[in-house]
Amino acid sequence: MAITYSGLVKSSIVFGNDATTQNLFTITNNYASRVNVIVRRLVFQEDAIAVSTAVMPLVKASRATAISGGVILEKGAFDTTQSSDANVIFRSPSAETAGITATPGTILWQGFPIRMHTAVEQQQGINNYMQTLLPKLAAVQDFILRPGGGLLVQVVAAAGTSNALVSNHWFVECAFEEDTISTFAISGTVTLGGSPVTGAKIIVVEADDTVLTNAILREVITTPAGGTWASTIRTGKIGAAFVQYTTGGTYYTAPGSPYLGA
Repeated sequence: MAITYSGLVKSSIVFGNDATTQNLFTITNNYASRVNVIVRRLVFQEDAIAVSTAVMPLVKASRATAISGGVILEKGAFDTTQSSDANVIFRSPSAETAGITATPGTILWQGFPIRMHTAVEQQQGINNYMQTLLPKLAAVQDFILRPGGGLLVQVVAAAGTSNALVSNHWFVECAFEEDTISTFAISGTVTLGGSPVTGAKIIVVEADDTVLTNAILREVITTPAGGTWASTIRTGKIGAAFVQYTTGGTYYTAPGSPYLGA
């Protein structure tokens, strides 16, 4: 294990949506990532400003896919000399017009928020009322999101009035680490008529085997002056690179370079 980044993320304050489901927070570790994300702490808090007469909603954490929308949250580093992988992305909704879309998978953990019986009853405490969205086991056993993995925090209510827009306010916080995965390097130089090419597009693909099973786009690189390019492929995978270039209305496609192994 080689931890290259430790950080914290907090969502914006999210108002209830008067509906039976609402996505509050997501983590995406894109396929192009070169790290595993280890979630160390995931908690939520609700500020209810009115007495609830409806059934209390559940807040659930689940594996998730097809995550999009919302706003991308800033990551705060424990050590400012470290850099997070740009493919590790955290999101929360922004107002009513920028919600998060996601497909929930297996439910990992769930909990009820507080319920107030009178409008003056609730007392918030920074530690006492933070409710966990992963079991305590996560403190000693790594909870991992590998490249291509995602996690969703979602309110699930029996009725829209359980998550009222005017009275339910939510936020989520996460502490995490990034553990680098093993890779090997690939590189090359694009030339045309023996001269290096600036501005060519290198499409790098990563797959399980030489017939490109489960192929995914690793990245698209634009060559600088000198025509050189470099990328990385996960150990145990196969890489492939393809070149396209346009100049003066002429389109060039170089022969691909598949089966790039360690």
